[in-house]
Amino acid sequence: MELRDLEYFALVADELHYGRAAARLHVSPAAVRRRIRDLECELGLVLFDRTDGRLSLAPAGGELLPAARRALAATGEVEDAARHLRAARLGELRIGCAPGAARLVDALIGKVAREHADIAVLAAPMWSLQALDAVARGDLQLALVRDPLPPQGTSSLIVGRYRDEHVAVPAPGPLTRQVPVPLGAFEGLPFLINERDIAPGVHDATVRFFADHGVAPLWQHHRLREPEQVLSLVAAGTASALVHAHPADVTDPANVTCPGVAVLPLAEPGPEHRFHLVWRSDDSSPLLHSLIDLVCDHGCDLDEPAEDDVPNAGAAEGVTTSDVR
Repeated sequence: MELRDLEYFALVADELHYGRAAARLHVSPAAVRRRIRDLECELGLVLFDRTDGRLSLAPAGGELLPAARRALAATGEVEDAARHLRAARLGELRIGCAPGAARLVDALIGKVAREHADIAVLAAPMWSLQALDAVARGDLQLALVRDPLPPQGTSSLIVGRYRDEHVAVPAPGPLTRQVPVPLGAFEGLPFLINERDIAPGVHDATVRFFADHGVAPLWQHHRLREPEQVLSLVAAGTASALVHAHPADVTDPANVTCPGVAVLPLAEPGPEHRFHLVWRSDDSSPLLHSLIDLVCDHGCDLDEPAEDDVPNAGAAEGVTTSDVR
């Protein structure tokens, strides 16, 4: 038996639904069913009743669940203690970065390198929901994520805002002759959008943007995280896409390295996105709070130039630092 088996067991017991448990584990429902069947075979017990297509805890599962939770909690305590000891010794902070956050992460790492050479910030790209889950588990100290607001038990501050003011279209093509491109040009045409379960904030903002302007594209859902992958689909003529990158990165055609793609300005102001720096409210790590203090002292908008480039730079306006309820 592995601890991962107990995690699957506990989550299925929480949800009583393979699909919802799979979504929390970021795996397929089939993988969850298989793991539970294997665990039942190994234990020689039936953990769940499957009657009339509904899932419920079997008597044996109900008796074993408290012990499974205690084992997971004990393991989590050991991992947390080891993680804090390792971070304190190495001076490392790990941060999960949502798509489109690369520019902000670079700015954050630059600030830390200038002011706290003893702290190393290690960044890992992942979806916002994955990063928030990792912070909640203690696997990461920080997450840099897009809207919506982070969950209960975390603190956050807004470190960047921007609008999607550009669109990537296949080139050459008829859309490249309209500059700026009116949103109505995409009526009934294929348009790329993230699946909602992996990027609800971006998905909802994009759908709302088109609906507010009375435009109904033919949505092409995808699960691609990297902007370069999305541009490859555009280059293949599959569809067009909003460019989820900082405007400074896309206004210069020299920055678009994917042949067959033109990045053009939109006629309408695109959906606004906010990036939140998130950490656990109960994380008392001195390293973490040194970084948070540094960001607050220098102004929280990481898109702003470094303080030594701006005379008398002060704290950014509109900063929110709070426990999210």
